[in-house]
Amino acid sequence: MRRWVRYDAPIMVCVEIDDDTEHTEINKVVLCIDPDDVQLARDHRGQFLVYDERMEPVHGDTDPATNHAIHVAEDRAGWPDADSLDWEEGPDPLRFPDLYSPAEPEDDRDEDDDLEPLDLPECDAVH
Repeated sequence: MRRWVRYDAPIMVCVEIDDDTEHTEINKVVLCIDPDDVQLARDHRGQFLVYDERMEPVHGDTDPATNHAIHVAEDRAGWPDADSLDWEEGPDPLRFPDLYSPAEPEDDRDEDDDLEPLDLPECDAVH
């Protein structure tokens, strides 16, 4: 069984505003990476945001695995090192739920399928 526990991470956007010409411009986006700033995400009712493998929301009051996943995710001592292979940079799993599914063995794939590989655009690192 797999559960995705969502976190909120602060992002600061610097907007330059010219009072005289009404010209505005975003000139910097900074992902604030202080670990203390990263918190478990909650919905408008205060419930933690947890999703199953199909990215359907699940709640601790109806799914015991959700409470366990929240407890494990909160323990940062259990997180792998950021430079390990267990961290990925990429699109939000909520928008692309199958992107992070376990890979299927090549032998089990249907050779007649007409699916094409997903080619996502590269994102430049934010400085």
